Amino acid sequence: LLVIFFEGNLLPTLAHEEAELRSVGGLLLKKFKDQHPGLKIPNPLRGKGGGSASLPGGPPYFHPPPEVRHPTCVARSWNYSELPRASLVIPYLNETWQQVRATVAALIEYSCMDNVDEILFIDDGNQAEFQFHKELQAMHPKVQVHRNPKRQGLIRSKIIGVTLVKSPVIVFMEPHCIVSRHWLEPLLEQLAAGGPEHSTVVMPTLDIIPEDDFTAYKTAHHHIGGFDWSLTFNWKEVAEKRNSSYVYPDPYPTPALSGGIFGIWRDFWDRSGGYDDKMGEWGGEHIEMSLRTWRCGGRIEVVPCSRIGHVFRQKNPYVVHTQTVIANTKRAALVWLDGDYLEKYYSQQPGARYIEAGDVSQRVALKKRLQCESMDWYIENVYPELKKEKVRGHR
Repeated sequence: LLVIFFEGNLLPTLAHEEAELRSVGGLLLKKFKDQHPGLKIPNPLRGKGGGSASLPGGPPYFHPPPEVRHPTCVARSWNYSELPRASLVIPYLNETWQQVRATVAALIEYSCMDNVDEILFIDDGNQAEFQFHKELQAMHPKVQVHRNPKRQGLIRSKIIGVTLVKSPVIVFMEPHCIVSRHWLEPLLEQLAAGGPEHSTVVMPTLDIIPEDDFTAYKTAHHHIGGFDWSLTFNWKEVAEKRNSSYVYPDPYPTPALSGGIFGIWRDFWDRSGGYDDKMGEWGGEHIEMSLRTWRCGGRIEVVPCSRIGHVFRQKNPYVVHTQTVIANTKRAALVWLDGDYLEKYYSQQPGARYIEAGDVSQRVALKKRLQCESMDWYIENVYPELKKEKVRGHR
């Protein structure tokens, strides 16, 4: 089974100005067609034309995103019988129906639904006005809802979702995204190409839907993900700057996941320990997942042919306790920042010394059982840029 998580809160930089955005895909496609006159290319602009896509017989539910994929991505085809099947899992709390409905409509329109067994929403203790159970189930026979009677938080809701679906693939989405055409196929293909160990984790390129206008869409550069010594994520340099031999839009390695937007084979998820279920609410789990994946036999790749528009919000629509987020990152630091590196975390997050993070012995035992590499190895082989991150009190 494969798990794909969707999340993220920091904006990547824009690849194009707004005026260029609507035409860049068409210009690239025209150039590519001129260079390959004998190649039959499917129409990528289905549903475009200023209107909104809708389900059969229904009102418009979402504005189709502009075609911003590279022409080689547009021209690709897939053998669907060789792609793993999927269930989509979407935790939600205090979300608007407009954005939830648009998310589902885009998924139905642009996903290879013959490869999707189920779209499972995890109602994380919503009040009645934010539950939308009947409305969701009416959108498609494959849409189902599971309710947590009490809020469990984003991290545990995803863990619950993994236990509820039975497909060979699990896809974790967020309820404020607009997927692009053929977003799923490149992720599944890259995972299938990773070999029988299933140790590759993949994530799409995350484009930007402005928080104040869910109908707009802005493309983002192909950055790598990283973090500083406080274990706070940020987008770093673009792939070409890091590797001069890189050719866009090939998949490329990234040291860190931006959030919960990623794909993973379920046997690797289970084998590598999954999320730390002692982490609460939200935050820190993606950094822990990144360190564990790379250091315990896996790798993380961005797949630029898969593009998803995502609302990067300044503030969550639910309460997130800062102390819980710090406790989460402290748990990750206690397990994964061996040697003197733990002190670098405390220098950047001094309050963490006095926050109770709970017992991490099970996660330490997991690290030992998996025979994971050291933090020195990770810095030298995966994320050498971390050496340049400033540490408070050091020049």
